[in-house]
Amino acid sequence: MSMREAFDIFFENNNKSWRRTWGTLPRVPRCDKYRQSSLIVAENDKFDELEWLPKLQEKRIDFNSLEEDLEFRIHPQIKDFLSTYWFMPLEGKTDKIDHLVLHELLPQSQYELLKITKCYFNKKEYHYRNDGNYFLIGDFCCIDGNDSYMVHINNDTGEVFAVQNFDKISIKIANSIEELLGEMKGVWDM
Repeated sequence: MSMREAFDIFFENNNKSWRRTWGTLPRVPRCDKYRQSSLIVAENDKFDELEWLPKLQEKRIDFNSLEEDLEFRIHPQIKDFLSTYWFMPLEGKTDKIDHLVLHELLPQSQYELLKITKCYFNKKEYHYRNDGNYFLIGDFCCIDGNDSYMVHINNDTGEVFAVQNFDKISIKIANSIEELLGEMKGVWDM
């Protein structure tokens, strides 16, 4: 499955979940950061939130300068994830995960995207392992009622892990980003 196919599956599931539960498209809080985004399709006064839809990116991001700066190659899945769609925070769950939130990827310049991407690699305060390079893809993940996990991608293998830095726990939650997106149900689904 391609990254775009995986995103399309998730977006379809997520939109159905929101429509079934709230009668709206997915929503985010009304704030300047989101309000100015081209992803916003409606302001929902009833909930004081903004409805949004993802937007397919028009051109691929060139990661060469960032890879030179980092001094390693970025896994192709991470590159695909960062250069397929623009989107608001992605919330969902899987059979293994009670709830997770992946970082938003708002429309921006290549320079800004590369700056943010660099920031999310090898954050020692968020990941205790030093056996390779890890990319922080989400700040919130709840497994078995424990919501102290973050979501990381192993840059060497592309595997997705829920990581609890303080207790040094790492749980593999998917073989790839595509698998994770393909398995994610909408946040409102049972």
